[in-house]
Amino acid sequence: MRIRQVVADMRDCSSAIEDEALLRDAALAGARAGGATVIGEHAQRYVPHGLTLVVFLAESHIMLTTWPEFKMVLVDVLLCNPEMDEDAVVDEIARLLCPDGLVEKSYVTRHIEPLEH
Repeated sequence: MRIRQVVADMRDCSSAIEDEALLRDAALAGARAGGATVIGEHAQRYVPHGLTLVVFLAESHIMLTTWPEFKMVLVDVLLCNPEMDEDAVVDEIARLLCPDGLVEKSYVTRHIEPLEH
């Protein structure tokens, strides 16, 4: 099976990235947009600023890490169901957090299969 992991750099984001509840709402909206099932979450705040939020999915994860001093969010999405749309996840998060910003996506193809010996 082949799946794609997407990593996105979102720049010139709104001040919403400093609000843990709004960041969480964006991640959950992204999960819904991708058709994923949320099974847990955790947030870690940094001093003096910044936040990493992970939403655990039945299909893997969505992780957002903020750099508010640069108006930036890094997003990592892995959906272990090749029928799901990881771009829809990133696009929804960007719509909510960086509607007028720049979003740069990178992809890694993952091969989920046994090794042949």
